Amino acid sequence: MQNGIFALFMKIRLYIFLLVCFSLSPLFGQKKKQEAHNLTGAQLEELMTEGMRHYIKDDFDEAILVWEHLILEVPNEPSIYYYLGKAYLAQNKNSLAFKNAAEAWKLSPHSMDYGLFYADIALDLRKIDEALEALHKMSEFDEIQPEIGLRLAQAYLWKENGKEALNALKKVEVWLEDFPEIVRTKQFIYLKEKDVSGAMNAGFSLIENSPDELLFTWDQMETVWDLVSGKTLQAELRPLKSKYSSQGQLNLMSAKLFLEAKNLDSTCVEILHATSDSRMSSEILGQLTIQILGLIKSKEDWQTVYDMILELKGLYPVDPRFSALEGDLWANISKFKEAQVSYLHAARMGNAKFEVWARIIQLDYEMNLLDSATIHAEEALVLFPNQGFLWFQKGFSEYLNGKINESIRSFEGAIPMANSQDGWYTQLYGIMGDAYHSKGLYKQSDACFDKVLVVNPMEEHVLNNYSYYLSLRRDRLDKAALMSKKLVDKFPTNGTYLDTYAWVLFQRGEYLESLVYIEKALKDEKQNSSTVWEHYGDALFKNGRVDEAVKAWKTANSLEGASNKLDKKIENKRIIEN
Repeated sequence: MQNGIFALFMKIRLYIFLLVCFSLSPLFGQKKKQEAHNLTGAQLEELMTEGMRHYIKDDFDEAILVWEHLILEVPNEPSIYYYLGKAYLAQNKNSLAFKNAAEAWKLSPHSMDYGLFYADIALDLRKIDEALEALHKMSEFDEIQPEIGLRLAQAYLWKENGKEALNALKKVEVWLEDFPEIVRTKQFIYLKEKDVSGAMNAGFSLIENSPDELLFTWDQMETVWDLVSGKTLQAELRPLKSKYSSQGQLNLMSAKLFLEAKNLDSTCVEILHATSDSRMSSEILGQLTIQILGLIKSKEDWQTVYDMILELKGLYPVDPRFSALEGDLWANISKFKEAQVSYLHAARMGNAKFEVWARIIQLDYEMNLLDSATIHAEEALVLFPNQGFLWFQKGFSEYLNGKINESIRSFEGAIPMANSQDGWYTQLYGIMGDAYHSKGLYKQSDACFDKVLVVNPMEEHVLNNYSYYLSLRRDRLDKAALMSKKLVDKFPTNGTYLDTYAWVLFQRGEYLESLVYIEKALKDEKQNSSTVWEHYGDALFKNGRVDEAVKAWKTANSLEGASNKLDKKIENKRIIEN
């Protein structure tokens, strides 16, 4: 807060870099009459110009050498000390800069440039008393200069003298009244002095001076409630709301305070009061309403918020955010169909955010509407063609629908926009790997899985499927064993992972150990699948337990998804390889 006050300086005035330099010629001429030196006026000018050329090129060492030599010739020329100070300052040699700045100002005590330069370095070096002395001297001949007032305020803040800092700011208010940095500084000082009313009034001046900048004003006013307790601030707001009843900004501040106090009813009341101000931004109203959703604890709470959102929808009929909020409200109570109606209404207004379409598609999955997910993804892609996530969602719905070729094309459409930092990146490549594998495109499939494991070496879906696919192909079984063993170690009771590892061991010829892990897999009641029972039968057979193997195959054959090999295995009492 304290350091921010200087942010205004470039807006207020600029140092004219060459102003003094270009006026040196007559000065050197005057000095020639007063002083004896070895160089002509033209030579002195040339030296000064040479130093400036080095300075402009950031060759500060050379500039300093030239100007130090020049001082020997013209020891009473303030401009040389001024630029020497600047050169030393550019090298972060603040003490030397300060020494030269002091000399320049001593030689020319009425120069604003020299005086402010000296004061700035003094402030940087925390020589507060020296800075104050200089600033007060300058104010004697220009009392309301904003550059002086701002620096005085800064100096007094560092001396913990809030009263004098405020006095300094008040002298320049005629110039800078509506600058936010000034308001922030005043608020900071008032709050340090425990003057909440002063801080409030300082912030509120922005509303009066900038009535159309409500978002901007909101940011300024937040400075207050970040540092003041809610109860205190609410008490300060009451008279202001009464005095400025048309200022919806104050109602929003009150709403936020009620929100922080988890007072749902009062929050909603204040938000609706704020809408009486025609200038009120729907963006802020929407932001607050989003936060309100977390306060809903009962059916009555839900109805209160719903009624408020319906009213906001009516007040802002072309703003999609309130229809989207209505969708959020329905989704929170698992009314997915109603939620989707609201989201679609928001999305089709023409200016809805991409996130609304993402919610629509997510609800399609929640309701198992795969065709609808594809259609909505395609509709969204017309509006957001560069959103890789939408391409991924389209491909995912197609994959789940058995449209493998279409899904691959959609997944490949997502790749140019996919970033390893995206939450859906690993899902994209994981499912794309499955899709490629189902089409016999093993090289592409493996490349997808490897991409995932670079980002997340413990991605469960990929570790399991990748190792299982390798086992089916009897390819790189050592790698398959390492991947599947990671999952078994982490999830020792997961039947799916145990079966995968068992089958990798089986393909490696480790039949006894394979049997051990398949028996563990069968203890997981979720894994009562035909595939696991068939694997169990195969492992029993390889361990010489033929009758038990036939029993296991018969169980597998009775379950959904039984392979066409099982009848022959049972009939011949042996494994059928092909």
